[in-house]
Amino acid sequence: MARTIGGVIALGSLLLVLVAAMVGCGPKPPCDGADVTAVQVAQDESDAALTELDTARSERAELEADVARTRSDIADLEGQPAALEARLYELKKGSGR
Repeated sequence: MARTIGGVIALGSLLLVLVAAMVGCGPKPPCDGADVTAVQVAQDESDAALTELDTARSERAELEADVARTRSDIADLEGQPAALEARLYELKKGSGR
């Protein structure tokens, strides 16, 4: 009978070790690294917004340069009518009209 009790204890111990090995230490605890991904997402969104802002600023600078060139062209053209009128008068006067 002692042999049977020893066998039962050995078999029970073996089963206990096997069950513990199969089950493991339990469910995996929630990872604290999940907060890192939230921070990474926020950083990525911030980087995208900054890139978009830089693009908008460069486009604005280009448009402001175009406006300045156009205003300069307009200013140049505004001075011409008087000169052209004087030239036209001289041409008309010289043609005998």
